[in-house]
Amino acid sequence: MLITEYRGETANLKVLAREIEADPHLAGKCSLTLTPLRQDRRDSLRHAQWAEISISVAAGLATNTLYDALKALVERARDRGPVDEVNPRSEDGGEDTEGPEGTDR
Repeated sequence: MLITEYRGETANLKVLAREIEADPHLAGKCSLTLTPLRQDRRDSLRHAQWAEISISVAAGLATNTLYDALKALVERARDRGPVDEVNPRSEDGGEDTEGPEGTDR
């Protein structure tokens, strides 16, 4: 299972989650988990709430079309605000050293 995680503003990631659920290529094929993060950024002038979104896709479903649709939605989210990819990991919780390009798509 391919698990991709992104960190950003909660509101932006909620929009991303809705867009993923509404996308015809991704709907029903991705499992989403949105986790609020504690505010430890005292030096930040921004008052936004931060969160991480975890997007899981079964390995057999990780096709080029699905990956490209997800990538496009993440790029749209980046246009709205900061969205940083957290180190990708596999289902067993270890880091995926090959990254998305090394997966079976």
